[in-house]
Amino acid sequence: MNQDFNQQQYNDKLAQVANLAVTYAKDGTGYHSMKDAFNELCELSHANKGIDQENTIGRRTLLVQSVCIKAIHALTPYQNERLEQQLKDIASDYPEHRHLHFRR
Repeated sequence: MNQDFNQQQYNDKLAQVANLAVTYAKDGTGYHSMKDAFNELCELSHANKGIDQENTIGRRTLLVQSVCIKAIHALTPYQNERLEQQLKDIASDYPEHRHLHFRR
């Protein structure tokens, strides 16, 4: 999709999502902005392009781990566990693609 998305842009977007995630984990505010930023990160990094629903969710779950690793230094173990569960819920809430198959 985006041919110019390089490693630096990925790192910047990952840091942005991690900062929003830390804010959410500590204050409980900003859930929707964190969710939108996470979904945008998934789209930009092509995590939404798995060969089927299970693989797409697996790729999105890998990004959850990346965000949690970036945010772990600022959170307590309880906050980190809660954040990871919330992000996994967001990752698995990806709508299944329905393909129109034309049969002859």
